[in-house]
Amino acid sequence: MDNPLSREFLMRYPVEAARILEQVSVEDVAALFSELPTQTGAPVMASMLPEKAAACLQTMMASSAAKLVSELHVSSATRIYRLLAPATQDAVSVHLADKTLRRVHHHMGYPPMSAGALLDPRIDMLPGNVTVAEAIRRIERLDRAASCEVYVIDDAHHLIGMLDLGKLLISDHHSKLKDIMSHKTQPLSAHASAETLLSHPGWATHRRLPVVERDNTLVGVLHYSYLQDSVLETGSFSSRDPLENLLSLASLYWLSVAQLLDSLLSIARPDKGERP
Repeated sequence: MDNPLSREFLMRYPVEAARILEQVSVEDVAALFSELPTQTGAPVMASMLPEKAAACLQTMMASSAAKLVSELHVSSATRIYRLLAPATQDAVSVHLADKTLRRVHHHMGYPPMSAGALLDPRIDMLPGNVTVAEAIRRIERLDRAASCEVYVIDDAHHLIGMLDLGKLLISDHHSKLKDIMSHKTQPLSAHASAETLLSHPGWATHRRLPVVERDNTLVGVLHYSYLQDSVLETGSFSSRDPLENLLSLASLYWLSVAQLLDSLLSIARPDKGERP
């Protein structure tokens, strides 16, 4: 990229640049990342929605994609790496340093039969500061069927709310998602055991629930039918350690507390995340 103004914008405002690039074709964005220095491109890619970022990496040469992955923070790299096709993961891995690859694999490794091990990483998520009109345009451009729920995230990919697709379609097109979303997301801890999660109250109203990391980063969605089938197939009810059950319940409790505190802080600071 020869335009110094564009390069300065990407460096100074990676989040804003990410929102723009999410609306550009995958091929064009991939070409841009291939030309940019990795130190400039990595913060922008980290701010993009993971599915779009993964699509860009899949279009790039494996060696160029690996340079970007190496420059990303391990949590961002893992979110994107998880969405790559297995063949692309293998191709990129060849060009990654052993230390980087170990860190990514370690970050991806959830306990067997935990929510993280069973989740679906492909999830409809959108930033809270986009308008309803923009959200609808993005959903229409998806190359797959949209789900009934759209999950709303902040700039750090933390889960902050959810929105039914039906409500989105009838809302004021000028409203921002964060102003019309529901804060009752009922998330699942990625580290909680599958057996414990079967009794989660969220299943009473939803067949899919969001899965988050300990810092409330959205990492995927879990389908109730898949969870139920997995538990029945493994027969894990009888083999569970009571202490492990207790720890899983504790993780759910602290996750709920963290969600409540985050909501209260958001109410206390309504301009959080906004630029003056």
